[in-house]
Amino acid sequence: MTVTREELLDLLLDAGVEPDVVDGLDPSLPLVRQGVDSVDYPAILLAIADRFKVSISEKEACELKTLEDFEKRLNR
Repeated sequence: MTVTREELLDLLLDAGVEPDVVDGLDPSLPLVRQGVDSVDYPAILLAIADRFKVSISEKEACELKTLEDFEKRLNR
């Protein structure tokens, strides 16, 4: 499976992340430092499971800090 960055950005919007936050994301910086709330993470993980049929463990989720991290994880 190949997941594009654009698909991930759309997923963040679907998960409830504010559009202005999504528009300004730097893929290499931690999401929480860019306005993605820790409350958003469960919604993001549920959206990933629903859209891409990929389950991410709690341990693994704690290691996913940047958009690039999510992209790498989903494309392996």
